[in-house]
Amino acid sequence: MAANSHSESHYGPEMWVFPVKSQVTREVSERTSAMPTAVTAGLAVTGLLFILGVVGFIMRATGDGFGEHGPWGYYAAIFSFVFMVTGSAPLAAAIFRVTKSHWRRPLTRVSELFAIVGIFNIILFIPLMFVLPDFRNPELVPLAANQLDLRRTIWFEVPIGASAPNLLNMLGIICIALCALVLLWLSAVPDMAQARLQATGFRRSLYGMLAGHWHGSKSQWLNQKAGLALLGAFYFMLLVFMQFTISSDYAQSLIPGWKDSIFPVIYTLTGFQSSLGLMLVILFVLRRWGGYKGYIGISLFWSASKILLGLSLLWIYHMFSFGITYWYGRLEVEQNILKYLLFQSYGWLFLANIIFSFFLPFLTLLWNPVRRSDWGPALAGVWVVIGAFLFSWRIFVGAFNAGDVYNIGLEHVPAFVGPDIWDVLIVLGGLGGAAFVYLLGSRLIPFMCVWEVKEGAMYQYMGTFMRGRYLVLAKPE
Repeated sequence: MAANSHSESHYGPEMWVFPVKSQVTREVSERTSAMPTAVTAGLAVTGLLFILGVVGFIMRATGDGFGEHGPWGYYAAIFSFVFMVTGSAPLAAAIFRVTKSHWRRPLTRVSELFAIVGIFNIILFIPLMFVLPDFRNPELVPLAANQLDLRRTIWFEVPIGASAPNLLNMLGIICIALCALVLLWLSAVPDMAQARLQATGFRRSLYGMLAGHWHGSKSQWLNQKAGLALLGAFYFMLLVFMQFTISSDYAQSLIPGWKDSIFPVIYTLTGFQSSLGLMLVILFVLRRWGGYKGYIGISLFWSASKILLGLSLLWIYHMFSFGITYWYGRLEVEQNILKYLLFQSYGWLFLANIIFSFFLPFLTLLWNPVRRSDWGPALAGVWVVIGAFLFSWRIFVGAFNAGDVYNIGLEHVPAFVGPDIWDVLIVLGGLGGAAFVYLLGSRLIPFMCVWEVKEGAMYQYMGTFMRGRYLVLAKPE
């Protein structure tokens, strides 16, 4: 299993792990093919939630149709949350691989598996294409006060206006999913090539087909390394652009007079923060109850917690920048937007959002002993995931129920819109569907990236210097 023979180290016996290279493939394959009761129960519960979500969607579609966008606010919120979190997750593997972070090896595959949820995101986005209001005001009264012929969007004077934004957004989401899936496949090819020798039945056929002619030659490893780097860079650019368009088209453009260059940055930061938090929660569960304690050391949580703390500070800084800019401007429309999203209608949600997205994770990760544990960063991860959900609830439900999108500005402060039973089922279905797809994918592709775990095991050992024992880490290049 793992030889944790460094109890004399002042960091503690569980800070680093030392997997036995000859046993990694067999142990990970056994855990992947096994079907524990907890996994079966998780698939059953998330599958049931997804079915309830489908029922809620059908009832919403038959009752309200797709002619008005207001009733679909909670659907847009759950799409935003799922896309924001799961879309950002594969980026962690790409970035930490480029920076050659040794601690990230157990995190890599947990991150890349979210690529499978990208297929679910494509399906989830389709109904939103039919509820987004047209660019041109269909009920324009000539010379009417405060009325716009074209509502304000980022697609002004676009020659391909017929396809913007729905088809272009769908194309972008499809490209994100395809890029993430290719990243997952390219990373998993060496593992599948080795696992096909031990697997049986469907897994053997699947691994053989996906692994292709991989034999582990030097040229194949070099090509894989180059492909992972290029695809990772492309994924980063594509993800940030699509988060900008989604947050602009389905949030800012639906609130009359809302023009803000900081909000898309807040949306992207929320995605980065919540995806890292969710991965820490998953790694905590795998370490405590999934049988991967010999592969996931405390060093992973310690290192990732510093990044999560930095993202939390960045989040509150940009949120403050957004608020202070509108507060200082003092225009009526700006004041109404602040009252609507921050202080009056959705004020309690905004307060809860700040508590979960900043104050709780900041106060949790402020203490080094808490950061040097597995439960501390995972607890902070729970806080930021809840905060991201509250963020999507506040912004997208508010945007979809802000009133006349063809008005020149927000003339009054709309009221808070709560969920009905179908909204609750839709939200539960969106969460359950994403979790179901992720759990199902983990039954075919291991949670651990075997070749990277083996590579890391060859780069490290515990050495003695004077009276202490320390980790000796080699540079890969």
